[in-house]
Amino acid sequence: ETSGENSDHDLLWFLVESIVAGKSDDIFTDPRVKEILSCSSSTNVFDDIRERVCSYVKCGDRCRHVIALLIGISTLKLFIRSNWTGPALKDRVEEQLFANVENGSEFFDCCVKALEVGGEPAYHLVSNPALLVLANILLVEARAFSSAQTASLWACRCAYIHQLVLLERCSGLYCLIKENLEWLETQKFFQEGPATGMQFLMEAAMYHLHYFEVTKAQSYLDRAKQLCHAEFELTGALGKRTYHQQTSLPQLILSTRRCGDVIGSSTEQHCPLRELPKDVTLKDDTIMNEIKFSDELPVECTLTAEEQCLILAMCMFKKSIGSPEPLRDEEMTAYIAKITSDPKVWSVHFSALFHRSRLESKNSRRVERAMSQLQCLVDAVKSEVPAAEQRQRLFFCTALPATWNVEKELGHLFFTLGATKSALDLFLKYELWEEVVACYIQVGRRDRAEAVVRERLQVEETALLYCLLGDATDEPAHYLKAWEASGEKSARAQRSLGMHYYRKKEYERAIPHLEKSLEINSLQMAAWFSLGYAALQAQNFELSVKAYKRVVNIDPDNYEAWNNMANAYIRVGDKQKAWRVLKESLKCNYEDWRVWENYLLVSVDVGAFEECIHAWHRVIDIKGKHADSKVARILVRAVSEDVVGMTGSSARSLRKKLSELFGRVTSGITNDADMWHCYGALYAIPDKDGVKEEDIEKMLQYYQKSHRCLTHKSKWEKDVESCCEVLERSREIVEACVSGTKDMTNATKRQQLLSTVRITIRGTLSVVKAFERNYVPEQMERIGPLVELVDAKLNELAQMLA
Repeated sequence: ETSGENSDHDLLWFLVESIVAGKSDDIFTDPRVKEILSCSSSTNVFDDIRERVCSYVKCGDRCRHVIALLIGISTLKLFIRSNWTGPALKDRVEEQLFANVENGSEFFDCCVKALEVGGEPAYHLVSNPALLVLANILLVEARAFSSAQTASLWACRCAYIHQLVLLERCSGLYCLIKENLEWLETQKFFQEGPATGMQFLMEAAMYHLHYFEVTKAQSYLDRAKQLCHAEFELTGALGKRTYHQQTSLPQLILSTRRCGDVIGSSTEQHCPLRELPKDVTLKDDTIMNEIKFSDELPVECTLTAEEQCLILAMCMFKKSIGSPEPLRDEEMTAYIAKITSDPKVWSVHFSALFHRSRLESKNSRRVERAMSQLQCLVDAVKSEVPAAEQRQRLFFCTALPATWNVEKELGHLFFTLGATKSALDLFLKYELWEEVVACYIQVGRRDRAEAVVRERLQVEETALLYCLLGDATDEPAHYLKAWEASGEKSARAQRSLGMHYYRKKEYERAIPHLEKSLEINSLQMAAWFSLGYAALQAQNFELSVKAYKRVVNIDPDNYEAWNNMANAYIRVGDKQKAWRVLKESLKCNYEDWRVWENYLLVSVDVGAFEECIHAWHRVIDIKGKHADSKVARILVRAVSEDVVGMTGSSARSLRKKLSELFGRVTSGITNDADMWHCYGALYAIPDKDGVKEEDIEKMLQYYQKSHRCLTHKSKWEKDVESCCEVLERSREIVEACVSGTKDMTNATKRQQLLSTVRITIRGTLSVVKAFERNYVPEQMERIGPLVELVDAKLNELAQMLA
């Protein structure tokens, strides 16, 4: 071996020992590392380093590839420590590496600017941004020259962390993450071992969830569950939630069961309980801190850290899908309770407590605990224990919030509780200008919001600040200024301009700006939804369908998008596609009667008669009652004419189901004349053996109920339209009675039916005739012939009685 190779190997062992010992910050004091990361210019620092790193990796063997990778891992870990996990760095690594940089504040701004991707800026108060720039050079840019096996994994991790410091999601970084994940899949990285495989699959799921790709995330989670030798099931157990509760009620819990060997670190030393973030006890005089179960629960398996992490990932997935919020929150609470009942890993426990606080912030009896818990999480990051390496274990699987996001959540909680000053103090401390402006606008102080932004613009002019000035003043000129300030790259500026016109219902003007914003950054689900709605209102149905398709591709459980897309298809006359789209919508929101009613209407239009009947039942299940005589008439006609539906089945076979539906409809709404008439008409339809006598009896019974509904309306005889309708129904009843009873074998029943109808219709005619003198000649021209016709039919009926 040459002296150069010996030196490389020595450096490699030094790096390995430092990282394993959790002393990543010591690496940057080593002169050999400083040499690799040195720069000759104080102005083009990162260009110099980029050139030196690429040259170093290209000119060396695999040992140098691993060295570059390990230095990159160390810089990324230190950046995560600075902005996510803590404890704070004792020495400024940037000062050690970039001693020749003259102006520190300018260099900091240069680093933040270097983190901008595709016009999307980074959070401007991110700590030690130079570390992330270095990590990008070493882990992402040098990836192309590296033969190290895990280089793609760390490129993914670095790109994900980079995304988390940006203010908006960036499609470029997502493409980078997907490319590296696909390469790792080809290398069967997930087969490195069950525990390693689980971690990889959970990380991949978290990445996809961040970009709303819930279908891909679910696929990774399903594979992680297959590697895990434990089963998780949401189930119920009797218990009490409140101190005053007398009767035990079913409570949702997560049950776990071991179904194989333990996977993961069951024997590894976990973080001591005293060093974990504090789990704040719920101190309420009504709700218990924990559910008190009536019976002792079965002894369950002890979960490993990886298994707890999988439960957390399942909880995050549940949060991302569009199930009804109360049910979703209950399920998430059950997942989190399982994790917090036996905490093991700092990052998993921290994330679980953070998401529990977000859930509890909606509950008036738990909101105080949520506030205290968030404050404890802030304190946990600042604490000196445990060590940074302990905190970062399983970090990439946990969706851990950055420190400023924990503070932001606490600020939002202060605001919802009415502590506006405390909220503003937090937002101002972390220079979360968007939250500051929103806070002032919500309390009706747009003038103050404008003043804060203008004051900040004196310090620096950014596209974001001009957008916020537009939000504060509602002046579109500021959004145009933001667009210019960004070099025509800001998706936010175009989106804000589009939403300005959207809120004013100027949809035609909103559309081009929303399209431009989405052209720059396609990962804006809310913007796609707004574009879809604007296009729908502007009658640009093709664009509306395109936009809503993008929404459901990002979020397949967005029932509103499915519903609106169906509406667009209906407006262009493509009811077949509308029907299929509405069917998808129902999968996302099974309990919304409006979606079911739309599905009902489109089903009857496309000839899906059985689905129409099912949808009508669901509407009644949800609303309690529902009648639609227009749809009812179409269904009766389809059965009468034996129409072949879209599935190829005969509508005549649905007669019994339709009878059951009409029975349910008329039991809930007893005064709908048209529904009773349709119900009667259904029994007039012959089956293969003809019309049965009991069917004739039901037909006449329901026709008379329909007639009664019409004649019970006050002063119906004085309104020509109502009078004509009653006479027309009277004629139908007499004709149906005459034709239906003609061949009846039961003479007594026949006479009874004829007599009943005769009495009913004669009474109706007498009312009309008594009021005849009040009709003007034009009205009599309509009413007279009908009276004569009903009279003639009654005479025919009377002859049958004779």
